[in-house]
Amino acid sequence: MEPLYKLTNKYTYEEYKKFNSAVIMRKKTLVITIIAVLMILIGGILLESLFLILFAIIYPILFVLFMNIGVKRVYNSNKILKDLDVNFEFYDDCFIVKHEAGEAKIPYDKLNEIIET
Repeated sequence: MEPLYKLTNKYTYEEYKKFNSAVIMRKKTLVITIIAVLMILIGGILLESLFLILFAIIYPILFVLFMNIGVKRVYNSNKILKDLDVNFEFYDDCFIVKHEAGEAKIPYDKLNEIIET
């Protein structure tokens, strides 16, 4: 049977970083973090606490910095993913993932979502 759609992707560091950013942006934890930072900022302004105001300003910068460090560490520690060419074939009832390490056939009803970066 011929696939409906084919896609080839190379897992580079930049692609892995984009994927992780897409996953984090979709999580409720990001929304909760933003609300918490805004509450800390408002509390800092109301209490006239320079520490809380600075914390609310610096925290998002540190969050992104540490996220990037963690992504780089995970990517560099996983030798299989580095520059791996992956082929995706989409059929009516499933999709097949093929790469050097093997192959997987995944029915659509077993998926939660597919994220395109």
